[in-house]
Amino acid sequence: MVPCKSNDKCNKYLIEAQVLTIIHKLIKRSAFRDMRLALLTVAVILLTSSVAAKKKKKSDKSLFDGKTLNCLVCRSIVDEIETAINKVDPAKKVEVGTFRLNGDGTQNRKLIPYARSQEHLLEVIETVCKGFEDYAQAKYKSSGEPTIIRLMTPEGNMNPIMSQVDMVPDDDLNTKLKFYMKDICENQVEDLEDIILDIFAEEGENRDIELCSKKSKYCESIEPPPEEYAFENDEL
Repeated sequence: MVPCKSNDKCNKYLIEAQVLTIIHKLIKRSAFRDMRLALLTVAVILLTSSVAAKKKKKSDKSLFDGKTLNCLVCRSIVDEIETAINKVDPAKKVEVGTFRLNGDGTQNRKLIPYARSQEHLLEVIETVCKGFEDYAQAKYKSSGEPTIIRLMTPEGNMNPIMSQVDMVPDDDLNTKLKFYMKDICENQVEDLEDIILDIFAEEGENRDIELCSKKSKYCESIEPPPEEYAFENDEL
């Protein structure tokens, strides 16, 4: 048998194998000596399997509409930028400010971490979308929630999250999707460049909410998890 190169082909081969097994069993059983009845039964089984497969495929595809992909790509942009920032030695500094002299002869210049400097962030923005060539669409096993994941980590290892998801290949084995996600990324980065430079210039949390929900509206508004407070019981 020729190795299948996609889930759809694997499913097709599996269905064909199941049908052949059923035909063999039906011919051997006395209850199905009438070949016309046997063939009719096989046809019904094959049709049912095909319809079920198409429904599943359609259901999986509907998870990744334009709005969902825009949101997922935006969140992944945040992850990619944070990863690039964390790769830089925190001890590396760069001097920023103006060379203009103040009245007392001093200059407004200071040292800041290079990782979050405008110079470095611009370099990151220029290459961040190339990383989406290594992304694929998937859904979490536990919830069925759609996601996009890197197949390999930036270090070249298999993404550990792979064990938590089921891959959802498209008709072209995610080839078109990769370029589509890359296009979405490039459009978002172009539109949000100034905001990205501003947000990532300082350390902070919930950058995905800040960029993708509050600033761009690519994702639905999600508030960060509230802190746990100790509530006193009201006196009776």
